[in-house]
Amino acid sequence: MCCARFASTRRAGRALPAAVLLLGLLAGCVADQRRNQVQFETEPWKFSNADGTKITTEHYEIFTTLKDKVLIEALPGFVEGSFQQYEKLVPPVREPEERMKVYLFVSRGQWIAFTKRFTGARARVFLQIRNGGYSEQGVSVIQYVAHQITFPLFAHEGWHQYLYSHVNATVPAWLNEGLAVLCEGQRWSTYGLKEFDAWYNPARRNDLADALISNRLYPLRKLLQTHAGEVIEGSSRSVATYYAQLWALMLFLRDGEKGKYAADFQHLLAALGRPELDQQVRAGHIWSERDTFSPGEALFRAYISEDLDTVEREYDAFMRARFLGAR
Repeated sequence: MCCARFASTRRAGRALPAAVLLLGLLAGCVADQRRNQVQFETEPWKFSNADGTKITTEHYEIFTTLKDKVLIEALPGFVEGSFQQYEKLVPPVREPEERMKVYLFVSRGQWIAFTKRFTGARARVFLQIRNGGYSEQGVSVIQYVAHQITFPLFAHEGWHQYLYSHVNATVPAWLNEGLAVLCEGQRWSTYGLKEFDAWYNPARRNDLADALISNRLYPLRKLLQTHAGEVIEGSSRSVATYYAQLWALMLFLRDGEKGKYAADFQHLLAALGRPELDQQVRAGHIWSERDTFSPGEALFRAYISEDLDTVEREYDAFMRARFLGAR
């Protein structure tokens, strides 16, 4: 017997109807139920002249012009699996009144047209984004390119969306983007999403190895102070290095140096969205001898370590051992 797993809603009026459509459920029951099943419903949706589909799950409304039935049926399990990953990383601080919205377009032209309409005067900035993916005001907008590109991007932007909707925190770029990249790693089976694995991220691993070999790493202080918007305007190589290095920094803080920084890193994540975080960061800066205030660097010093030189040496050794050791 096959059954769909669907967590009970945590807000009034959010439960899906009893007669919800379970597309793909019977197919997922074949063999050993390895497909990650969740309940969802679908209905027709149009974007301009393109026919599409609206998919509703417990936490998401997905609007897509994709036609591939297999991909469409994989989306509910993927977004809800992503949500579970985000919750484990940083528990929600608040519960939004509405489901999170995602727009997934099958073509660059559709993505551009929606972006111009959605972001207005700021569209020029968003149109510089390569491979088409961003999160703005709690809405994720994705262009489908290829499975191995789009789904990690989907999980990445989903983190930003979750942070906006469920945590409501202003987070420095190194941590915000770093956690987004940490959420990208995923393994798939024939039946859909199998698991998330932060260490399994071939694209970031290759970019990091290239930067290590070419000696193009960002110094730690620069990494902590840089805003993602500044990076986007750089070369493709510098953008790739930035995100790959942040991926490695998250893994280092979580798993490096035999767990030396793991407890402090968890303490930092637990403080996201809470008033005491900003208070502690500013208090730490006031009592320091530094003239300029960098929120990103101050946060790192307050929660991880004041000794940036030692951290940088350990971080560099970690990257070279983990990502160049087999070369």
